[in-house]
Amino acid sequence: MKQLSLPLDFSRDHSQEATWFQQILQALHIKDKSVLPDKFGISIRKWLDKQNYIPIKTLSLFSGGGGLDIAFHDAGFDIIQMVELENKYVKTLQKNSMSGKSLENSQPICIDIKDFFPSTDLQVDFIIGGPPCQSFSAAGRRAAGVSGTSDSRGTLFEEYVRLLKTLQPKGFLFENVYGIIGAQKGKDWQLIQDGFKNAGYKIYYRILDAADYGVPQHRERLFIIGLKEGNYLFPYPTHGPDSPGEEPFITAKEALAEVDTSEFIEEG
Repeated sequence: MKQLSLPLDFSRDHSQEATWFQQILQALHIKDKSVLPDKFGISIRKWLDKQNYIPIKTLSLFSGGGGLDIAFHDAGFDIIQMVELENKYVKTLQKNSMSGKSLENSQPICIDIKDFFPSTDLQVDFIIGGPPCQSFSAAGRRAAGVSGTSDSRGTLFEEYVRLLKTLQPKGFLFENVYGIIGAQKGKDWQLIQDGFKNAGYKIYYRILDAADYGVPQHRERLFIIGLKEGNYLFPYPTHGPDSPGEEPFITAKEALAEVDTSEFIEEG
């Protein structure tokens, strides 16, 4: 797999480079930062398409409506299959997989992950996704305490591990609510770490706030990266008080300023 880098490598620590993010925007010819959330991903994909690179074959689990899949697609990942239980979400995936759409040529599969046994000829380099999080979430804690892995939804990570062992990708990304760390006094978190490590992966994890990376919403999630080989550094924040240069957060108004609404039909 060919190693890729933008004119400025944003995977390493740029804490001493106050303008590193601005330099990336300049390299991608992005001038209007108010529309950054979409334009950043689209610009990266356009840059990649001009390079001689091999897309990273990826399997998506618990795909939902495909938001994570589109982001990975923009970053140079080729989403081969998307596994999702809810038919209403699969319909969205199907639409986004049509010709000319973001996930063109991807294969949405409507199935319970417990019944998903990939074909022996399926080869992927990466797996992405995070299982339903109600048993670990703050809402779940308020409603009925933290059931964690004692809830059937909390054991879905075991299916994730099963597929890692079956397909043996080079790496994976697993995301979930950060409440997973404290569930059952940390016992569940230890089981999850052990599961990934026993599958043959060295894991790296961090709680990240989406607003720190240009999303117009404060949304803290736990991200786990697993690799067979090599090391991983989480990217430095691009926005907020912890970012180089303290770039201001993007507001919802700014993000929606240039959204194309031509496909929407007003119902009166």
